Amino acid sequence: MPASTMWILGRNVGTQLALLGLLWGCGSGGNSNTPVTRHTASHKAVSAADARSRNMVGAVADPKGDPVPLQVRFQLRSRPQASQPLDVDLEITPVSGSVDRVSGTLQGEDGLDLVDGTQIAPQDRPPEGVPIEHTVRVLPKRDGIFTLNALVTVDSAGQSTRETYSIPIIAGAGMPDLDKPVTGPASPASGSAPAKASPTHSSATAAAH
Repeated sequence: MPASTMWILGRNVGTQLALLGLLWGCGSGGNSNTPVTRHTASHKAVSAADARSRNMVGAVADPKGDPVPLQVRFQLRSRPQASQPLDVDLEITPVSGSVDRVSGTLQGEDGLDLVDGTQIAPQDRPPEGVPIEHTVRVLPKRDGIFTLNALVTVDSAGQSTRETYSIPIIAGAGMPDLDKPVTGPASPASGSAPAKASPTHSSATAAAH
């Protein structure tokens, strides 16, 4: 084979190897998964339900009642005001897989009317750790401190247990009278000397004798 032909073949082979190197470099760069890319893809958007759950607080269980495998939390959607409807969101979360059924009712004390959502619909075989969401609308009739009670019934292993959870609601100024100091007749300072008789009284007493 002539030398010129071998030189042309060598040049073509070198050019092809150079092109392959460039293609390999571009391909590996385009398909590379850097840690930053993986980290960005792993983020998940926070749902509205998750955000609401973070703002909820636990309701107070009756210490005299029978404990049930539930967690009850609540959130007020707005500041309670007298004569203004107020929505209260509830989350009833089973903490055991042995719960067969959950149901309940809501009750308000004097001065707190229930407008809507007084019944918690029965839930059969609720999954453990999955909250049951419920909303009740209440109406404070005046300023004051009220209690919304959630009576929750749990059926498990053929037995029915009821627990009462209390939710405080402070409407308007609450109870302003509690902040006022108690006033009354001023009492004499301790250790003060007794009052002396006036000279007129002493003279009258001497004249009488």
